[in-house]
Amino acid sequence: MKGLGITIALTVASASLLFTGCGKKVSDEADHNHSEHEEGEGSAEISYKEGQGLTINPEVLKALGIKTAEAEERLLENSIRVMAHVFALSPQVLASATVSVEEAARLEDHSSKDAKLVRIDRSTASTTHQVELVVALDRNPKPVLGEFVEVTFNLNASKVLSIPVSALLESASGTFVYVMKGQSYLRTPVKTGARSSEYVEILDGPHLGDVVVTAPVEQLWLSELRLTKGGGHSH
Repeated sequence: MKGLGITIALTVASASLLFTGCGKKVSDEADHNHSEHEEGEGSAEISYKEGQGLTINPEVLKALGIKTAEAEERLLENSIRVMAHVFALSPQVLASATVSVEEAARLEDHSSKDAKLVRIDRSTASTTHQVELVVALDRNPKPVLGEFVEVTFNLNASKVLSIPVSALLESASGTFVYVMKGQSYLRTPVKTGARSSEYVEILDGPHLGDVVVTAPVEQLWLSELRLTKGGGHSH
């Protein structure tokens, strides 16, 4: 029975991380930091400190099943997928998509098997850091006006610094990863490049050899929201 009690305690600790945030959605932001917060009576289980991140009791870590991976150089099958909006059907089918300046630079002189890059409009790049792609589509059956279609550009494979896609936390304030810093987990902004189905290129953020959390990333984020915005209490 003693073993059963330990199992129940760990399960409750894990569940407390799942149902956090005092009713707030994951899209809520925790960008303003407090010096330090703790989870009331569970202060020994999980805590947060500015500049250090989350510190989690080993038993809770085990219950959560934390998985990690190193940021390392990998041969990445380079492809960029965009959602393009069909805005013309004659004399050719044209669609437009918005991408980052970095992605646009990679796409120059490249075409998809059923889409040809017509032009890149950089007129808003200085203010939005986004550019517009216009592609001519050659598909059967033809898309209809106003439809959104996925266009995949396959680029040359290259060896780049990368991490698993599952490590990414994409929120309203940007894209982040949780980097291990000693015994803590620090949410760190990341700038990404090309990605495959499994890995994503890192342009800025984690360095070679850094260890990032690949699961459960969202639970760490919910816990951080609770500790920074909820004041360490729950309703």
